Amino acid sequence: MKGQRIVLLLLVMLIGMLNIGAQEILVYRQTFDTNKMYWPIDENFSIVDGEYVLHTENQELYAYLDLSSKDGTFQLDIRLITGKSTAGYGLLFRLQDPYNFYFFFLVDQGYFLAGKAVDRKGTNFCPWTYTSIIKKQALNTLKVTYQGQKLTFLINNTEVFSHQDSSFESGGIGLYTQGGVRVGFDDILGWETTASTQ
Repeated sequence: MKGQRIVLLLLVMLIGMLNIGAQEILVYRQTFDTNKMYWPIDENFSIVDGEYVLHTENQELYAYLDLSSKDGTFQLDIRLITGKSTAGYGLLFRLQDPYNFYFFFLVDQGYFLAGKAVDRKGTNFCPWTYTSIIKKQALNTLKVTYQGQKLTFLINNTEVFSHQDSSFESGGIGLYTQGGVRVGFDDILGWETTASTQ
């Protein structure tokens, strides 16, 4: 019995050491006082008063970086400046190209949506879901964490949904808006999860 207790104690200690060994490292930060990562700039993409603004009348807009990450966290601040309160906007992650990615959107009326696009075909992980956590006509923080197949979705640092999916193991990050809105993005942060080899 004593030997079993020692083995169990060693196992618990080992698990604890493994958890300590895994850590997140900040690998990307973008505030739009400058455009150091060269996000696109044209009639639909601009930097205004320290925000990256996407604006379109009648079409979807994407902006993305090939900042490949496997496991980690992606976070940004987002707000609807003008336009339809029913239009969706948000972030993309583990992005392969403009047609393959995971997404996390919200609308200013207080709903969010999580899902994926595979070869342009969208699949929702949940329906549009209302939450009082979304601040209407104000700044909201969207955050996703991705560890293997587990995807966790947070709004204003509160978890609102989680899902398991294996379609994309790694990929870049992106921003998205539907048509008819002007949306501001700022304080884009990306962390990678690294495991200690010791």
